[in-house]
Amino acid sequence: MLSWYDELSSGYDELYGEEQRRKFLRVVKEVPPINYVRGGNPVILDLGCGTGSLADFLLGEFLGRGSPYYVGLDLSPSMCFLSRERVSDAGLLGDVVAGDIFRLPFRGRAANVVFSITALTCGNFVEGVVQVLENLVKEGGLLFYTILCSDLSKIPESGLKMCEAIAYLSEREVLCVVKHVPTPADKVFFDDFELREG
Repeated sequence: MLSWYDELSSGYDELYGEEQRRKFLRVVKEVPPINYVRGGNPVILDLGCGTGSLADFLLGEFLGRGSPYYVGLDLSPSMCFLSRERVSDAGLLGDVVAGDIFRLPFRGRAANVVFSITALTCGNFVEGVVQVLENLVKEGGLLFYTILCSDLSKIPESGLKMCEAIAYLSEREVLCVVKHVPTPADKVFFDDFELREG
């Protein structure tokens, strides 16, 4: 799989860029991460960052509201190279590291906002991975993750049980939003989202 992503990296944005941008736009529009960041310089993790296209959206989201520190992680060194270039070109402070989402090199409570968009599939051990991802989020922060599956009914309920909100992004992908240590004041209601009790 790694060699496939390395080979795909040079044409990834051309093939999937518009689809990914639509997902990011919807996520950022529906649940603005800026509303959940405490302090002036938030840490943002982008797990499965690919070519770093999420960095473009984050720059616009946080413009004039502090300087986010962006950390991207991807399995493919070629994708990481492209992501580093994009982060640098966007003027974001940050790093991009090659690594495995199933063996994360980060300490707990490391980030204000964690994204994992189009990185998990229904074949992964979703519940265990989601618990690890949720552990990365600081108190009051957010975790956004999607699960890809050819048949969404095959996603184990345990993979969605922590979700505060769920949105179906396509026939094959569902978005889950998890707030770490939610408080009544943080309760958010979304159009097109199915709310779950936390």
